[in-house]
Amino acid sequence: MTLSNLIFVLLIWISNNTDYQISKFDYSVNVIDKKIIQEKVCNGKCPIIAYFDPNHGVFIAKGNLEEPCYQSILLHEMIHAFQFTLNKNIANAFKEMEAYSLQNLYLDQISEKKNLLRTLNLKSCRSKQYNTLF
Repeated sequence: MTLSNLIFVLLIWISNNTDYQISKFDYSVNVIDKKIIQEKVCNGKCPIIAYFDPNHGVFIAKGNLEEPCYQSILLHEMIHAFQFTLNKNIANAFKEMEAYSLQNLYLDQISEKKNLLRTLNLKSCRSKQYNTLF
């Protein structure tokens, strides 16, 4: 799967599962080295591998585009882009809550679709993410 295909798939998912209008997603998705992201966001090593910058789009560390956990992280940041576009005037905690809730829903649906023995969720994905940091 290419990055363009993944973005398209995620936009369709967002359209089907939220009230966000996917035509409003006008941001680039930049795949860069995780060290650059961690330096920018945390000034060093940390568990962050993606973030949204309203001026420059979504940044995500290089990863496996086929991997559902990786896909869900990109989805999470795309939700933040939609929140910014709509100028949602709510506390960051509620923006994160919405993004994490949708990320978990995506992982749950992917787990069901792929008939996985264990349902993927944020906790299992974070464990994988943390193990690849060092």
